[in-house]
Amino acid sequence: MARDDGTRADGQPGDGPRVLFAGGGTGGHVCPAVAVARALAALAPGARVLFLGSGRPVERRILGASGLPYAAVPAAPRTRPLRFAWSQARGLAAAVGHVRRFRPDVVLGLGGFASVPGALAGRLAGAPLALFEPNALPGRANRWLARLAREAYAHWDEARLPCPVVRTGTPLGEGARLGLGAAGAMSQAEARARLGLPLDRRTLLVTGGSQGARELNAALTDALARPEGKARLAGRAVVHLAGSDEAAAALRAAYAAAGVPAHVAAFTDEIGVAYRAADLALVRGGAATLAELLGVGLPAVVVPLRGVADDHQAANARAFARLGAGWAHGCEAGAPGTGAGPFDGAAALRALERLHDEVALARAAAAA
Repeated sequence: MARDDGTRADGQPGDGPRVLFAGGGTGGHVCPAVAVARALAALAPGARVLFLGSGRPVERRILGASGLPYAAVPAAPRTRPLRFAWSQARGLAAAVGHVRRFRPDVVLGLGGFASVPGALAGRLAGAPLALFEPNALPGRANRWLARLAREAYAHWDEARLPCPVVRTGTPLGEGARLGLGAAGAMSQAEARARLGLPLDRRTLLVTGGSQGARELNAALTDALARPEGKARLAGRAVVHLAGSDEAAAALRAAYAAAGVPAHVAAFTDEIGVAYRAADLALVRGGAATLAELLGVGLPAVVVPLRGVADDHQAANARAFARLGAGWAHGCEAGAPGTGAGPFDGAAALRALERLHDEVALARAAAAA
């Protein structure tokens, strides 16, 4: 049951500002918002927060582990217009009830279809609306809600919305901050030791995020079965977050058969340790992942997930590559969207070549 009657950001009763976080669905929407809620608790100890999301599994996992007040309202993606409209109407009705009980002073829309009910309910109650836009190409929900918003907080210079936009970057969660190379932080050798990897081997991190692990898993499995793949990973190590226990087991066997030291898991709650251990990442184009890579200074080969709304991951990948922080698969100049086709074993072999280019890795790390 949601605690929407005025619970502080640290879980205790309080009398500070009330902030409603509207939206969720993916880690890219939820993780930065959790970081904001944590910062709010430190800056204004009496602050109270409530997350209104969609109830999707990754959202429940992240917010459940955070201990922050959370409620799910009906929300369906925009794939079927009638179902979407009905779901949004039901979601708005449910959100209005939560808003009446919580009485927010401000609403922060997190983007995505799941943000609309809570954002609208807050505005109907008279609360000012602000938006968080982590993508280079803003999504439809934020483009529409921006007409009702005081301002938006964006990560990329490329983001354009019909309201004042403030470039803030993306807040890093506690797990990602472990990867920061600041004084007193975990060293690369310590991170590798924690993951059971050799201390002196250049290391690749592979992660597909909450939605896109399957294609990367298949491509690496294909590459590992080829002599060229084994050669390019000789003397190297891998951290691979596979997205499921079944996929992790299969990949663990593939790395072992190829003689490649690897730490393979479904997920991790300490992604910063993986970032710190790695010299190069192979990732999807999700906003939170790319923001974290820039935050910790880790170069990457970015493989946009195809079929997502407005092809926004390709826009993120291009923005990342323009900074010089890495390489974007299928998003080279003149290539429409992800025109280079699927990411397969041959593409994985080309990505693995980056592990052997010390100069290019150093240049990309400096730009990240």
